[in-house]
Amino acid sequence: MKKQIVYIASAGIMFLFFQSFHSGTFKKQEIPDEVGTILKTSCYNCHSTGSNAEKALDKINFDHWNDYKLIKKIELLGDIGKVVEDEKMPPEKFLDRNPDAKLSDDQANLLIDWTKQETEMLMQGN
Repeated sequence: MKKQIVYIASAGIMFLFFQSFHSGTFKKQEIPDEVGTILKTSCYNCHSTGSNAEKALDKINFDHWNDYKLIKKIELLGDIGKVVEDEKMPPEKFLDRNPDAKLSDDQANLLIDWTKQETEMLMQGN
């Protein structure tokens, strides 16, 4: 009888541990509207399904954001923040054809701040 109680209690503890450890991994994330608008205007032409920019799609496809694993999202957020901060994205070649996609300083700062906040949140398991 004692063995059964210990077994059930152990199984319950493992179940709770597993749930708390993995809950952030499966949570669908919402991109804030203002950030989403910037991404659609300045990033989606190359980084979304239907784009002919295979190299860009190999880096990130925003249509698949919720399919990426936690560690991949953290990596991508760091990459996004870095290329925006370094003014490498959107690239000049793209901006020559799409001048409206150029990020203002406020838009760039918003994206950079979002990547940092989102990374922190993901690393905390939220």
